[in-house]
Order: sequence, then structure tokens, then C-alpha cells
Amino acid sequence: MGIFLLCSFLMIILYPVGIDLYLVAVPQIAQTLQASEAQIHTAFSIYLFGMAATVLLGGIIADRHGRRWVVLGGALIFVIASLVAANATGISQFYLGRFWQGAGAGALYIMTFTVLRDVLNQARLAMALSMINGVICVIPVLAPVLGYLILSRFDWRGIFVAMALVAAVSGLVNLLLLKETRPARQQSGATRPLALLGSPRFMLHSLLTSASVTAILVYVSVSPLILMQGLGFTTEQYSLVMMVMAGVSMSASFLTPLLLRWLGKDRVLAFSHLAYLLAACLLLGSWQLGGDIPLLLPGFALVCIGFSCGFGVAMGEALAECQHQAAFASALLCIMQISLSGLYIWLLGQLGVAPSGMLISALLLTLLSYLAVKGLLPWLALREARSRG
Repeated sequence: MGIFLLCSFLMIILYPVGIDLYLVAVPQIAQTLQASEAQIHTAFSIYLFGMAATVLLGGIIADRHGRRWVVLGGALIFVIASLVAANATGISQFYLGRFWQGAGAGALYIMTFTVLRDVLNQARLAMALSMINGVICVIPVLAPVLGYLILSRFDWRGIFVAMALVAAVSGLVNLLLLKETRPARQQSGATRPLALLGSPRFMLHSLLTSASVTAILVYVSVSPLILMQGLGFTTEQYSLVMMVMAGVSMSASFLTPLLLRWLGKDRVLAFSHLAYLLAACLLLGSWQLGGDIPLLLPGFALVCIGFSCGFGVAMGEALAECQHQAAFASALLCIMQISLSGLYIWLLGQLGVAPSGMLISALLLTLLSYLAVKGLLPWLALREARSRG
């Protein structure tokens, strides 16, 4: 299991590295490429679009021809795309590099879940995904520091060269250590991957994971607006708060395997959504009091705890019955998570909902999703039992 965890860690870090490492260089990139900072920030959306546009193809290839092809191909694409972005002389070339960085990162992102699903049972899968989530939480804390250190010696192009090196290391380690994990025998259902969309269990658990991802992405998006614009926090104060919250997320992620052993996955998932409920209550109280910090910060912490404890369990449940379509299922989950969160943030932004209201509503969405799963799964099991006679 240790080798698979190492390979999975190196696969999934490309996704947050591609997002967080270059942010400190946005003003310098804008100046060099003669673009506005808004145009450079648009590259974030293009990166996510690159992921969403290509992961289904990666899932199909992985299920038909093997996981290693997609892992090594994704790493190679990320290396080349990073070098394209590093050598960009205009915004169009930079966008091209960011799109294909997203494609490469997306391939390794879905392979992380796929490979672990191939080699671990459901209980160990939830534990492994929780630990991986802890690793992901480290990157947003370390990336700005690493980006600053690179900028102190090189210009912004050095950051994208560093991204290429990280991808090259990931690809090399996986080339040397990762064995093919694709099941040798495929069921007939594997030839009809879109049949997953007709599986009520898969769709319910997909909704659960997508709602949780939406909550954490809304938290990341609105926290600077709430703290800096709304409450007047300085950049240093905001950074300190985010470091503390990242520490909370890491601690919760690495403690979740112990909770799973003690409580079981159902109780851990219930605990996760209890944390979301308490977070919504605290944030609502803070909002009504005009931004009460003693309520606001514990609310943020509970959002982090809820996501860190529940995401791995929910992903494990979604992938539980997809052994012969694990890669395609992972790709579908990725697209649903990106689509729901992007649509939610765009829609509530268009409606003019306040940042705190947007976050509270996202937390309520996770609770409704959890209640839907808890209410409908027993009914589905009863219906299946009756159909079998």
C-alpha cells in the first residue's frame, strides 16, 4: 500500500500546484505579457476547463488500455504545457499552456482515485483518500512561500519551469514504481460507461461529493472578501488565518483514518455533516451580528473539518460499485464537482448574494444532499430486494 500511496501523492499534487504556485507572480506575469491581472486570473478558469474537457477521455482510455498510460501521458502533457506557459510571449500562448496544464493535472487527479480504488477495499480507500486530502491541504500553505522563493532568484517563468520539474518527478517515479492496476477481467457493463448515469446510488453519492466540493471552494473564494473587504483584515492577517485553517484541515484529514476505525464510515460521514450544520449556524450568527469574529473563525474551522472528514468517505462510497469502470467514474465525479461548484458560484454571484450568504447556502446544500442520500438509499435497497423476489 505504501508504494501506491506515494505514487498517488505525486499524482494528485499537480492539481493544487498548478493552481497555487503561480499566484504570487500574477502582477509580474500581467506586466510581461501586457495583459490585465483579470486576464491572468482568467487562466484559473481555463485551467479548470482543461480538466473538465479532457478527463472523460482519460477515463475511457484508462478503463480500456490501462492506468499507467494515462498517468505517464498526463505527466508528460503537464511538463510540456508548463514549458509552453513559461515561454509565453502573449496572453493567448499563456492560455494555451494553462489549458493543457489542466488536462495533464486532470488525468493524474482522476488516476489517483482510480488506482487506489483498484488496490484497496472500501474501508482502506476512505482512509487513504483522507490522508491524500491532508496532503492537498499542505500545498496552498507552502505554494505561496515556494513561489516567493523562486521569484527571489528568477522571474515568473521560473515558477512554470518548477511546475514542469514537479510533473517530471511525478512521471518518473510512477514510471519506475507504479504497476498496472486495471482489473484483468472487464464486465460487460464496462463497455457502456454512461450507464453509470443511470445508477441511482452512484448519482446520489456524486451529488454528496459535489456538494462538499462546492462548499469548500465557496469557502476559499469568499473568505478573502469576508475577512479583508468586509472586516478590514490586512493581507498578513488574512494569510495567518488561512494558515491556521489549513492546519485544521490537515489535522482533521490525518485523524480521519483513526475516526474511521473507531466509529465506522457512516458515523464519520454523519459527523462531517454535523460540522457543516454547526458551521452554518455560527456563520449565520456572525453575519447577523455584522461580522462577529469569535463566531466567524470557528465557523470557518468547522467547514474545514467537515470537508476533511467527509470527502474521502463520500468518494469511497461513490466509487464502491465501479470496480470495472473506476477511471470513468472518477472522471464523471471530477466533472460533476467542477460543474456544480462553478455553476453555483456563478449563479449566486449573478443574483448578488452576499459572500456570507453564498457560503451558508452552500453548507445547507451539503446538508440537503446528505439527507437525500440517507433517505433514499434504504428505499433503493428495499426496491432492489423486492425486484430480486
